[in-house]
This record gives sequence, structure tokens and C-alpha cells, in this order.
Amino acid sequence: MTAALGALVSGEELRSAYNLRSKRFDEKTVTAASAKSLEMKREAEEHDGWVVAKQNKRSIRMQKAKPVDRQLEDDVWSLFYRMGFKEMNPDRNFIVTAKDGTTRRQLDVFAKDDETVFIVECTHSRDGGAKPIKALLDKIDAIREDVIAAVQAEYGRDRKLKIKLAIATRNVDVRTADRERAEQSKIPIITEADLEYFQRLTGILREAARYQFLGRYLRDEKVEGLRNKVPATRGRVGGTTFYSFLISPHELLRVAYISHMGRTSNSDLETYQRMVKPARLKSIGAYIDEGGTFPTNIVINIKRDGLRFDVQDRFGETATGMLELPGQYGSAWVIDGQHRLYGYAYAGRDAEHDHSVVSVLAYENLPARAEIEMFVDINTQQVKVARNLVNELISNLNIEDDDPRKRLEAICARVVLNMGGDRTSPVKDRILTIGSEKTNWQCLTLTSLVDGLEDNNLIGSVQRPSGRNGAPVLQPGPLGHLSGEAGAHIARAQGALQRYFGLFANGAPAHWELGDAKGGYLCTNLGLRALLVLLRRLVTFVERDGTRVVSLAPDELVDLLEPWTRPVVDYFSSASIAEVALFRNRGSSKVGVDQNAMQMMAVIASAKPEFDLPEIKAYLDSQDAAGTEQARDMIVEINQILYDDVLATLRARYGEIRDAWWITGVPASIRNECDVRFNNEGDPTRDRWQYLL
Repeated sequence: MTAALGALVSGEELRSAYNLRSKRFDEKTVTAASAKSLEMKREAEEHDGWVVAKQNKRSIRMQKAKPVDRQLEDDVWSLFYRMGFKEMNPDRNFIVTAKDGTTRRQLDVFAKDDETVFIVECTHSRDGGAKPIKALLDKIDAIREDVIAAVQAEYGRDRKLKIKLAIATRNVDVRTADRERAEQSKIPIITEADLEYFQRLTGILREAARYQFLGRYLRDEKVEGLRNKVPATRGRVGGTTFYSFLISPHELLRVAYISHMGRTSNSDLETYQRMVKPARLKSIGAYIDEGGTFPTNIVINIKRDGLRFDVQDRFGETATGMLELPGQYGSAWVIDGQHRLYGYAYAGRDAEHDHSVVSVLAYENLPARAEIEMFVDINTQQVKVARNLVNELISNLNIEDDDPRKRLEAICARVVLNMGGDRTSPVKDRILTIGSEKTNWQCLTLTSLVDGLEDNNLIGSVQRPSGRNGAPVLQPGPLGHLSGEAGAHIARAQGALQRYFGLFANGAPAHWELGDAKGGYLCTNLGLRALLVLLRRLVTFVERDGTRVVSLAPDELVDLLEPWTRPVVDYFSSASIAEVALFRNRGSSKVGVDQNAMQMMAVIASAKPEFDLPEIKAYLDSQDAAGTEQARDMIVEINQILYDDVLATLRARYGEIRDAWWITGVPASIRNECDVRFNNEGDPTRDRWQYLL
């Protein structure tokens, strides 16, 4: 017996399947012979969860949200279609028959292009949280040989298609044991963050996004159909080997990879480029279609060992010959020229008949640090790099730097970026990164939060040991890790901060959701900066009994602080717009942030008198003194207003001839008192009536 694949579609049939599966709703038309019958059918369908999309005289178009499990399958399937896979299963009833001829296995997504086949099993969680995927891993292990046999039976063994089985998840926290097993079995896990990222990237790069996808999930795996040889020149500069050659942009696209700063679940620290911009790609595509060419090199880093170069001639340190590019997706990391390269995805040219070439300068196995430094050098010569981008670069470039100051800054930046991408984080998707746009909801900046962590020494501080020649060291702070390792610092600080911010996000959810909109404060740059100052003060308070918070687990630390944060949570959960405005109006300076943190501490002290840090008493005393002075100024101002108003009223009523207003309008006792004061003080510049004030 032979293994076999179920029905597959391509061409127009595939397009029709996409038109159906890409919809967010199930749809159907209800008809009836009479209006009364139509109304009865409508009510019955609405009882089953259908809603009216369009009402006609004799029919009703109705729709209903897809079940969440099928929606995930359709989203994954639609992504593969949009990435340009040419042959796919038409629906969720796709079956593979095993080699024994009787066992039948259902598969969620089957997608094939010229070199690869992807099979994806999907799983979701309605309520979120940890969910085992052991059953799916068992299924994939059990069907792997049958799937490979079925693909080879369908397309022949000579095609040497790369076959990859994967798992897609939504709203699932994959357990560590399952993740480790998946890595060992080379089964990639596509999370909802990955899905969102590649959906967005496909909207920008079109079908060329497929190579980014394959570069991610087939990294380090050889693909026979990708092998390519080009004439090249090899040289060395500064001890670094480089190659210069011409190549079809379509061939380069297949092996190219751009590491973006956009949010994905990829945990590598080699991401540094900005998301490509569609408007620029479109203009470059039009330029290419008009016959335009590019005189400058696309700069890449070939990240593979054993690069083969067959020398034909030598000229000192330079040689010419044939360079064999690795047959692997994602092997050529683009350092510079991403828009020029991906502009060909927008050009109206057929890859099979286009004879265009691009000039490439390729380095071999540059370390990530050198690669990033080269990117910075190239781009800072062209345009000023925004500080947010600089901080994103720092989070990768300096994470293991020997200089503890650079290392601390990189750790702080990485913690903030991780919080912006973690599904369980209260600030998920609310931190602006390069390529994202500011809104009232997404209003947090990497720079501001990094400054907040550093100013309060929460993760650590750089200190110089006693002694003349002692080198500065990074001393762990309350959120740091005693081991001093960068990864441990990041994990502990991220865990503690997410739990700490979660106290306010969960305790005052309506306020937290406002962000920077009117009435919002806590989930803004200034609000979080104040909460970080408050966190540092709370740590100082709870450590008075000898507790060392640096030795506590993140959940233990936040549990210790939670009772003291409750008054602040309660305050903001019911605060009026005017009350919140008092915090917002203190301004964006560090002084304003500190004052707001002190005001939060005053709220705590009011509810819990035992919260008696010395700075709270000093702050409250200063507020009392300031309030007394302010009240005195207000009294003087009010008296002057009343004085001017009374004089104006008397003059209007009694007139000013012969001081009628003074003689008639002012009682004799008051006039006599003014006379006494006039005679005693004897100020010749003032009239008697001026002593009314």
C-alpha cells in the first residue's frame, strides 16, 4: 500500500477557497415565501447566534462569528495563501492516508510552494493560560513518516521538497517541557504574536514575506532547491573576508532575511532593523518598472559555516571565482539595502523572465555585534537615528558588554521591550517601537521607561569598589538578580515589573485602559515613571525590618508590596477627571514625576499611618506651608477685588460730586476710623477713603 494525500487545490480553485476562508464570519441566506415566514426563520436563526447582515424583501443575509478553533485554522491557512504557497488543502477536512492504506489522519493546514511543504496543526485556549500540547506533539511524531511518504508519492522523490510540520497556537502559554520537546523534534511553534507579525509583514512585502517566514522556521536546515552559484570577487579588509558579485534580486530574495525591531515572539537578540515602509517600497517598485537601477551595493552577512568559493584567478589578496551560496532560507542577513531589495516585490516583473541583477557586497559570518555596528555606521551617516531606535539597538548590542554602564542600559531596554511583547504583560502592545504610531492607548516610549528604571537603580547600579584601581561593577538592585547574569537580570526584573504594574492594571482597569486619553494617567510615560519612583520607596520601606527583596522571587516581592499599593489603586479606580488632572498638570519634568510619586505616598500614608517614611512627613509639611502661603495670597487678592467692587458700587449709586459717595454711602463710624488711621500714619500720598482697605 502507498500513503496518499487528500484533495488539494491550486489556481482559481485556491483563490475561491481563500475568498471563503479569509472571511471573519460564516454567512448564509435565509429565504421564505412570505414576510411572516421570513420573520419566523429570522428569529429562529438569531436564537442560534446568527445576526442580520442585510435584509431584503424576500431574503435575509445572515452572519455569525466563526468558532475560535476554526478561526485560528483559517487565519493560519490564509497567511500561507497570502505568502504565495501555490497548492493547499481547500478546507478543514483534509486527510492523509497512512502507508498501511487504512489509517487516516486529519490535518489542519497543508501548504506547498516550489521548494517546501508546510503542515500545521492548530490549538487554542478559550480562557488563556498554560495548556499542554503533548497530544499534538505525539500526533506529529506518529504521522511524520506517513506524511513524508504521502508527499513523495504525490510529487515524486526527485523533487526533494523540504517538509516541515509545525504547531500554531493562540492564547496558549506553552509549557517549558513541551517547548523543549518541540525544539528537540524540530517542530516550530507559531504563536499568535508570530501570526500577527507575518500577517502585517505580508501586507508590506507581499509574497516576498514567505522567505522571511521560511528563514525563521527553516533556519539552519538545507533546502536542495535553493543552491545557487555566482561569479564573485573575494577580498579582505581589516581582517574581514568579503565577496562582491551580481545576482538576480529574485534569487537573493529567496535566501535573504531582515531582522526587524517589530514585535514577534522570536527571542534572539540580533534584531535591529526597522520595519520596511510600504510607501517607499511602492516608489522603488515604480522606479524599477521604469528601468531604474541602483549604483550602490546591497550589503549582506552570510551566516553559514563552510562557504564554498572555487578560486579561478588570484591578484594578491584578491581572488575571482565561483561562489556557492548556501542552500538555506535566511542565510543572507541584509545589513543595508532592504528597501532596494524588497522593492522588487512591488515591481510588476515576473521572476522567471526578469533578467535584472543587483550588486551585492557580502560578508562571511560577521558576529552580531559587528553587523549591528555596521548598520548603525551606515544609517547614522544618512539620517539622524531617533533615540528610541538607539535604545532598541543598545538592547541588542550591549547586552554582554564589558562596560557595566552599557550593560545596564541594554538590560533595562531589553526588559521594557520584552514587556511590550509579552502576552501576559499589562503593557503589551502599548510601548512604541520603530514603525509603530502613537495613540492615546499606545503611548509609552522605550526611552522614558528605561530612564525610569535607571534613575531609580531598580535593576542595578554601577559602583566602584573600594581601592584605587577597582573596576566599576554592576551591583544588583531590588529587581536585579544576584547572579549578575544579563539573562537572569532581565527575567527577574520583567517578572516583577509585570506583576507590579498588574496591581494597578487589574485594580483600576477602566483608568488603565484610558492611557493618555482625558482622565488617564497611570498607563502613561509620566504615570509609570511615578509608579517606578513609588516602587523604589516601597522597597526602602519594607526593607526596614531586614528583608532583602533582591533575594525574593518576583511574585513574593510583589505580594509583599501589594497591601501598600492598595490605597493608590483605590484612589485611581474612583478618581474624577479633575483629581487626575492634578497629577497630569504637574508637568513632564523629573521634579513633577517625583512630586506625583510623593502624592501617591501621601495617599498611602493617609490610609496607613504606619507608612511613615521621613520624606512623606517633609512633603506634607511643605504642602501645608505652601498651602498657608497660597491661602494668604488668595485672601489679599479677594480683599482687593471686594474693595474695588464696593467703591465702584458706591460711586455709581451716590455720585462723586463733593465726595457724595463717601459722605452718604459710608457709615460715620467707618469714616471716623479712616480719619484716625490717616492722622496716625500721616501718609500724604493717600486720601482718607483709601484707608478702607
